[in-house]
Amino acid sequence: MTPRGSRERRPTMSVLPDRAMIEQAIAWHVRLKDADEDAWIDFAAWLEADPAHNDAYEAVADGDARMSLLLESARFPSDDEPGHRPEFSNDEDVVAYDGSGEPVRRPQWRWGALAASIVVAGLLGVQMLPDRDSRYSVETPAGETRSVSLADGSAILLNGGTQVILDKNDARSVEITRGEARFVVKHDKSDPFIVVAGEQRLVDLGTVFNVVRTDRQLRVAVSEGAVRYEGMARTVDLRPGDSLAADDGGRIRVSQRPIASIGSWADGKLVYDQAPLEQVADDLSRSVGISLELPQTLRSRRFSGVIQTDGNRNALRERLEELIGEKIVADGARWSVEAR
Repeated sequence: MTPRGSRERRPTMSVLPDRAMIEQAIAWHVRLKDADEDAWIDFAAWLEADPAHNDAYEAVADGDARMSLLLESARFPSDDEPGHRPEFSNDEDVVAYDGSGEPVRRPQWRWGALAASIVVAGLLGVQMLPDRDSRYSVETPAGETRSVSLADGSAILLNGGTQVILDKNDARSVEITRGEARFVVKHDKSDPFIVVAGEQRLVDLGTVFNVVRTDRQLRVAVSEGAVRYEGMARTVDLRPGDSLAADDGGRIRVSQRPIASIGSWADGKLVYDQAPLEQVADDLSRSVGISLELPQTLRSRRFSGVIQTDGNRNALRERLEELIGEKIVADGARWSVEAR
């Protein structure tokens, strides 16, 4: 993975947003220099609220970087320096008073430059503080989804029961520790987007893809573009419709799926083609928030069909009974298959 700090800054937009938006972006830029996890989650929500927010923030960050470079070589003249003869005008001068009560005229531009240098120096001072952990977690409870917009323009939709680890210093790297997420990635050939899952990782090649991570396996399916799966012993390039499952024993299986079924949980339905019922139970736990207990004899049974998850739970239970041909007993959010 590319080391931190080696990524190039994104190009600034060609047209600046309105002043109020720029002021908001400046406020976020200052706040994020020393922000906690809640602040970063709020920042993600601000980016998500309007696509122009990302452009405004990039413009402010780029401006700060350029100003920092200028200040490194800047030299502010002194009124006492020989040969220093500032030009005055009524609109640009500040009138002050010395100890004798006589007015003294000072150039306005100098105080403006000094104020700018103080602000930027303040930003640089925060950056030079001992580095804190730049990673933070975003989680969803079972049965709830959440959308996260990243600073580079990419987006992640988290299914229920999911945790991802984001990095304040690197919007192009995400770790998924558990659960399911759909990634819509803004492609950058020179700076690939990377999803880390334990010792495995997924490298974006211009993509919309879905990732599931459980304690037993990692699954990835591609609906647009391409993804490179990089395991400990094997690398696989995946194209639209490709689905890869890698278990904890290092075994990899690649199959084909209808593109419309990939990430379909985001549209309120789960689509299966010969999937084990154990996987169906995991998906229901994330998407609906129910725990379906299966007898050992049913866990590996293969299942094909479509389950709607956006209706009421009684309708869902009845539909599931019809699809698997078994009686399901519901006790709140705990469901179990009735023994025959």
